[in-house]
Amino acid sequence: MLNFKIYSLFPEMFPGSLKYGLVGKAYKNKIWNFETIQIRDYSKYSGNSVDDKPFSGGAGMILRPDVISESIEKTTTKEELKKSIKICFSAKGKVLNQSLIEKFKNEDSFILLSGRYEGIDQRVINHYEFEEVSIGDYILNGGESACIVFMEAIIRVQDKVLNNPETHKHESFQNDLLEHDQFTRPSIWSAPDGSSYKVPDELLNGNHSDIEKWKKANSEQNTSKNRQDLWKNYLKNKKND
Repeated sequence: MLNFKIYSLFPEMFPGSLKYGLVGKAYKNKIWNFETIQIRDYSKYSGNSVDDKPFSGGAGMILRPDVISESIEKTTTKEELKKSIKICFSAKGKVLNQSLIEKFKNEDSFILLSGRYEGIDQRVINHYEFEEVSIGDYILNGGESACIVFMEAIIRVQDKVLNNPETHKHESFQNDLLEHDQFTRPSIWSAPDGSSYKVPDELLNGNHSDIEKWKKANSEQNTSKNRQDLWKNYLKNKKND
């Protein structure tokens, strides 16, 4: 079973959206499980305080290393710490992408640390060897949302989670390409303003060769338009093939 241990100041945020859909079904089928730890419960300070002013000055508060360490030491064995993948969600971490998910997909134990306020004292991150991960180039109020994103991405690549395992072979980020556009019935759709939109002819003629060519061309078009970083990698790898 895939296990997540989550350290957070807002454990009530979990499982959140993860209890719905195929991921929620996988939880009921015991494909994955989670445990939340309230960091504040391990504070020895007045009012269960967990943060303090940064030595570097500036706005915001920093989560104390001693409080976080106490929460970890009291709830996690040395063996669990050693075998688990330890992730701390931080705006300055490496960006989460599908390659990172593929790297971790066969692991079965994760310890996830969700920060709040201005951040987490770097010493506790370094001591426990947390890998810092960001879900994008923007700022959130805390790591809980990022944690849920990471969990869903890991869960959905597990065996028996998706109804059709072939889905993984045709998703965005495979071979540095975004996914092609998708269409379903009706083949001609009339929008509320009277505009008419038709599904591309190549997808309707039943010719598998034409369909595959259209999918690849459309994927290339989407990638070059929306993700120049992926497009450059794709062209580079294509040239080296």
